[in-house]
Amino acid sequence: MQTLTRTQALKQLLVFSAPIIFGQVGLMLIGTGDMVVAGRYSRESLAAIGLAISILNPIQISLLGLQFSIAPLLAQKRGQGENVDQYFWTILFYSLLVAIGSGIISLLSYFLVPVLNYGPELNRIIQEYILITSFSTIGLNLYQGIKEFYQAQEKTMAANVTAIGAAAFNLGINWIFVFGLWGIPSLKEAGLAWASLLCRTMMAIVLMLLAFPLWKSLKKINWDLMRDFFKVGFPISASLFFEIMAFCSVTLFVGYFAEDQVAANNLALNIGSLAFMIPLSISSAVAVKVGHAYGEKRFDVIKIFSQMSLLASFVFSVLMGLTFYLFPGPIIGFYTSDAEVINWGVKLLFWIACFQLFDGAQVTLSGILRGVSVTRPSSISIFIGYWIIGLPLGYLLAFKYKMEAQGFWIGLALSLAVVALMLSFVTIREFRSHRSQLR
Repeated sequence: MQTLTRTQALKQLLVFSAPIIFGQVGLMLIGTGDMVVAGRYSRESLAAIGLAISILNPIQISLLGLQFSIAPLLAQKRGQGENVDQYFWTILFYSLLVAIGSGIISLLSYFLVPVLNYGPELNRIIQEYILITSFSTIGLNLYQGIKEFYQAQEKTMAANVTAIGAAAFNLGINWIFVFGLWGIPSLKEAGLAWASLLCRTMMAIVLMLLAFPLWKSLKKINWDLMRDFFKVGFPISASLFFEIMAFCSVTLFVGYFAEDQVAANNLALNIGSLAFMIPLSISSAVAVKVGHAYGEKRFDVIKIFSQMSLLASFVFSVLMGLTFYLFPGPIIGFYTSDAEVINWGVKLLFWIACFQLFDGAQVTLSGILRGVSVTRPSSISIFIGYWIIGLPLGYLLAFKYKMEAQGFWIGLALSLAVVALMLSFVTIREFRSHRSQLR
């Protein structure tokens, strides 16, 4: 049995993670493109689109979590010697069911906007954006399902190059649709939604075409595997919902402050999310590596990949934290030239710099645990960290102590520290339960 060194493990993780990082950044840049173009159109548009995304993200991204179980579970089957190509149509069917549920719930959120009531004009823009982009879940979830299928086999290039190309395509289409170019009339803010719908649909079509050789594979639905996907994926989905809803709740609360704070908060959230894509990609990679080793019963390999993934996340988190601390003005200035928005953005970026280390640690630990099909502790830790500790503290600081948007971000920083600490204990407990194999 070949021994894996730490250097080899780190190299494998980085090589495997690199295309995933580009793909994840590409997916985030689609949202960034919306924010950049909205910011160039008007401060009101930037605020409205940020609020719309804050309503949709807890639904659409958390339900993507139901598919995040696909790659590690298929990796386990690969480790046991199975040919996973036979599950292609099962994954497509499962992804389609998730897409339908996500689309229906997204459409229902349209009726939540008048209840939140951000004013007639903002309400109109938000509802228009929701109504159109709700239909993009079919493209989004089919893309994610095929991506997970290939990722389980450590084939990441096609899906992630597609995401990068989609980001560039989306930015161009956004500009054309919003401002009106080449004979196309200006669709204003609705152009952002139509661009997202078109972009997500094209991503799914590209991957379906690239997967053409598998179209003739066994067209049989494996219901037991679908149940396993859901069983492992549901806690992941819950974790994502609790975490994303926490960040989006902050955005919704900040929506009651001045528009400059709303816009700055949206930009800070987008910047923090972009930085999060790299440790998230490392987490995805280590989940597959650990899952494959778990299928092979190679607990020594699980330990080495876990250590190296945490090291990689640590180095990146430190670098990003220093970047946000030292250069907040130029970073915020890339999005907007509004002096008040920049002023508030710099304040919020300081707190994002503070929690980089905790954010990288908690998502990487979640990936390690996901590889061995331990997903429930992550959802419990995130619920306690955000909803029992961080958000109540943030609300208190924001409203009672008049710290406004900054108060919420202090609460978020504390939340991530608590989650990282709790998941550290869970991971240590799991390793101790396999102490004899891990030596």
